[in-house]
Amino acid sequence: MKKRQTIIYIMSNQRSGSTLIENVLSKSLQIVSVGEAYLLGGHIHKTGPGSAWDWNCSCGESLLECDFWNKIYRNLNISNPQEIANTRIINPKRKKGNNKDKQKSNNSKAVSLMNQIYTAVFETTECDVLVDSSKEAFHGTSLYQNSPFNFKFIYLRRDLRAVSISKQKWWKRYGREHISLVRFLLSNYRHRLKCWLMLRKVNKKDVFYLNYEDFFKNPQHTLNDMSSFFGFDAYEMPEFMELNNDHTIAGTLNRFKKTKIEYDNRWLSIAKKRPLFNVLGYMLNKIG
Repeated sequence: MKKRQTIIYIMSNQRSGSTLIENVLSKSLQIVSVGEAYLLGGHIHKTGPGSAWDWNCSCGESLLECDFWNKIYRNLNISNPQEIANTRIINPKRKKGNNKDKQKSNNSKAVSLMNQIYTAVFETTECDVLVDSSKEAFHGTSLYQNSPFNFKFIYLRRDLRAVSISKQKWWKRYGREHISLVRFLLSNYRHRLKCWLMLRKVNKKDVFYLNYEDFFKNPQHTLNDMSSFFGFDAYEMPEFMELNNDHTIAGTLNRFKKTKIEYDNRWLSIAKKRPLFNVLGYMLNKIG
């Protein structure tokens, strides 16, 4: 009897290394990665996050022209990909009044659609394991509670100071309003608490806890632990993060470059020049 197919959902904050972990896992012959699948609808309609790469698939083609994704649409019996409007599951608590009921209805449709997309990817690729690096906590736990698959999580955490410094750098790059590192730090800590609350709805046996910094202490050992936890065959840790005929959605721009996989601690020198930020970040890492 064929074993139930597995979804590996990476839950994390932005700028925490989810693209790297997703890329490492995609090197297994048993695994296919779709990147941040919750953004599929946005990439098809070219709205929301993704303007930096013109909302294209990682292969360089648009989501309307990519051969891989067109196979998925055909499996879904969709002749026009633009029929896919919403693939995001949003907490109704963010809405007011009747909008809450509307959001619940939209969420129900999005859950059903996402499960159909997962099924189509499995059938098209014949892989046993699918990686979704969507990161979003509410989105992921909603799928978990309504999944026909063996749905498991990687909860990826990175030093809050590193995440804050990286976010500030990217905000400056795209000309957004200036936000202090302390404000980023507190926002990222609140995000961590939100993930913790969401994971209370998940069976502990379905969560692989991964610290970004610990991963680099012994990447091969960590990868072996993941293979045991998720049930795929062990393989050699890749030396580089690179795209090899991948068809992923979103992720850091660095994924388009062949990059040696190594720990980058340049953020630490920046943190040390800001004593309040550095000490507060150190304390929040310890308690959270």
